[in-house]
Amino acid sequence: MTPYYIVLFLITLVNSEFVANSTNCGGFQANLILKDVIGTWHVVAIIPEKMFPERQVTCYKIEISETDEAGLRWLINKTVESPKPFLQHDAGGIIVRQRYHSESPFDVWSKSVDGIKGCFQQVISMDIGKNDVHKTLKHDAMMQLHLLEVEGRPPFLLQMLWGRMIAAVIYRREQGVTRDELKPAFELMNKLRGPQRTPKICDNALKDLLVF
Repeated sequence: MTPYYIVLFLITLVNSEFVANSTNCGGFQANLILKDVIGTWHVVAIIPEKMFPERQVTCYKIEISETDEAGLRWLINKTVESPKPFLQHDAGGIIVRQRYHSESPFDVWSKSVDGIKGCFQQVISMDIGKNDVHKTLKHDAMMQLHLLEVEGRPPFLLQMLWGRMIAAVIYRREQGVTRDELKPAFELMNKLRGPQRTPKICDNALKDLLVF
């Protein structure tokens, strides 16, 4: 599985079918202070859904940053032929950009959902260095970020999704994780979403394929 292939699961296949409770992230209130998750994170594992293929997961990294509504509106007006459907009303709240370092690096912009901490609605994605939007994300494309702090160990960042392929992507500040270290993240997902499938740890041997 190439890095670009696994990233496409995150921004396209997750949007292919509506899943109940996805519009408000199931009402879960995340443990999240945005300044604590700004910066670089490395994928160490995913928690697959039933339709995820039996293939190895590729390691890659993302960068999370905060932007504002004015900046997002400027970008949409510059790159989208008919921008009105994107931000018809004031977005308000928090807007984050996730930069995915895959074979074809790209950015995803998401806006926060009022009243649900850590819950974001994806808005647009764009190839880095290009001036046209290559994928417009549906209004039911949701994600929720949870910061999981573990005593004596580096924290995890969980990106919960509501699609048919991936239930969650698990990140750390540094590469690498063991199954024992994953237990707190797996237990949190079981608590929030019920019984989960066994996590798939990414293959560090493939990390050199990425273009940083």
